[in-house]
Amino acid sequence: MIRSTWKVLIPVVCVWGSISGVPLHADVSQWTHFTIASPLPGEKWGTSGPVLADFDGDGDLDIALSRRSVETAYWYERVTDSRWIQHAMGRSKTLEMCLGAAALDINRDGWLDVAMYQVWFENPGNLKEKPDTPWPAHPYDGFGHDIVAADLNGDGVQDLITNVGVFWFDVAAGLKKYRICEDHDFHGGVAPNGIGDLNGDGLPDLVLPGWWFQNPGKGIGEWKRHEWPHLLIPKASYGTSARTWIADLNGDGQNDIVYSDCDTGGSHVYWVENLGQGVKWERHALPDPPTAEGDVEGTGSFHSLGVADFDLDGDLDIFAGEQEDPDDYMTADGKLAMKPKGLKERGVIWENTGDAKHPVFVPVVIQIDNPGWHDAQLGDVDGDGDIDIVSKVWNADTPVYHADFWRNDRIVKH
Repeated sequence: MIRSTWKVLIPVVCVWGSISGVPLHADVSQWTHFTIASPLPGEKWGTSGPVLADFDGDGDLDIALSRRSVETAYWYERVTDSRWIQHAMGRSKTLEMCLGAAALDINRDGWLDVAMYQVWFENPGNLKEKPDTPWPAHPYDGFGHDIVAADLNGDGVQDLITNVGVFWFDVAAGLKKYRICEDHDFHGGVAPNGIGDLNGDGLPDLVLPGWWFQNPGKGIGEWKRHEWPHLLIPKASYGTSARTWIADLNGDGQNDIVYSDCDTGGSHVYWVENLGQGVKWERHALPDPPTAEGDVEGTGSFHSLGVADFDLDGDLDIFAGEQEDPDDYMTADGKLAMKPKGLKERGVIWENTGDAKHPVFVPVVIQIDNPGWHDAQLGDVDGDGDIDIVSKVWNADTPVYHADFWRNDRIVKH
């Protein structure tokens, strides 16, 4: 069903048991959906973020995002699960090109700032008392499909990484810019968590589709590239693009790569097992999510990816969500549509029904149809000890743009 209107801040309970006869090992199927904002400001496509962080220092997680059509960034103060208050952060012409975003303390004053496309917004530090205080906007020379934060040089300070070409900015050195690579044509690949030690030398490396880049030490110098077995999608809507996450899925002490195809129909999800310090790999395809009776077969663009222990059973599960997007463009250029015509987007958790050393992933659908998913973020939003999900829409398949919160209502089995 395509919804033509949305009601603001009304919870919708999404409850699923076993689907197509697939049994649940532990219950990751219980989630409650809350709308953070609907409609978002502006009427056209293009929403960057979301960024999930405690911006006002009140102990819970808020979000930030920007809208291309109004060239404005906003933060949404979480009051309760069902009540989020919109506040303007600031404006910038560069936001008309923005997609990625990241939270980190750029001016090192103890407050989390937000980096977007060629602009970062400075947290004024008084948001708990004065939430409508403007955030000063500062230009910097970073742009791209992906923007992430990680400590690349080991100085204990989060740095900034951008991907159109890949560059990093040393926060402790006033955002001094360093090159990682710029001779690739990937649409995206390092977000949301494609940074981690892959060769066991203790240094954070970086992943793009088909290549990982070895940290030369303190992030400065030549980042040597190594292959890993990424699988290309022919005629992908926007060319090669992926969401990536580095994590040790099988507890062998070596970080693996989890990735989802994105920005194209026909996307899939994989984990790529590190069999020897980033030199030898084995790719494992996760089963596509089951299709509910009467729904369209196939898959859309898995533009959301996350790895976490969603059911708190001691092993890692994998989340991916198909983005909400029209199904009737790109094909005129001989490329895949962003999703099969009529497909209802799904949020899926591949529950690890094996154990920490022998993962077995079973898809559990937690949401079907709108709202779809785009660059979802993971975190304990409500402070109850388990991992929740926030997301937003990029290109709505209805006239309404929105941001959303899914609360993890995991049921403990005794």
